[in-house]
Amino acid sequence: MQTPHLEPPRILPESLDRRLYLMIHGLPHSPVGDRYVTLLSDLGEGLGWVGAGVAMAWLGGSRGRRAGLATAIASLGTTYLVQRIVKPVFKRNRPHVGRNVLVVGIRTTDASFPSGHSASSFAAATAVSVFYPKASPLVFALAAGVGASRVHLGHHFPSDVGVGALIGVATGTFVAWLVKTPKAI
Repeated sequence: MQTPHLEPPRILPESLDRRLYLMIHGLPHSPVGDRYVTLLSDLGEGLGWVGAGVAMAWLGGSRGRRAGLATAIASLGTTYLVQRIVKPVFKRNRPHVGRNVLVVGIRTTDASFPSGHSASSFAAATAVSVFYPKASPLVFALAAGVGASRVHLGHHFPSDVGVGALIGVATGTFVAWLVKTPKAI
């Protein structure tokens, strides 16, 4: 018996998603520039955010420990949720599958929808911003940079990144609420 194949919901019309992809992916590529964009992308996968969480826990006292815990759990938990539960349902092909497209890095063949890097980054950014609201512009700019890097490097469509960001904000809010809420004894 064959498992059903679900198409990801069309958040944007195919032509708009494709045009945005071509616009972002079409920005100039250079070996040095692609190295920095790849570094930003790789840090957004989870380990960079876990490292930030460890630093907050170490340097930030009681609030820092809660913020660090929320950031690490939000980032890694969201990565797990997207990679193991959401992506297998939709099975959307990566932008490079069946097309002659420049891909910087490894041409992964797992599902494209939604972006796990974006989900992880927005989850962590949301968790950080709950505990440190003044850091919101910085952490959300970093998360947005991770999302844009995934499109620029040729790994995701913009709608993959957008839905990943929405999932990340939702899970980051939930995890921060769990960690921040005082427990009644």
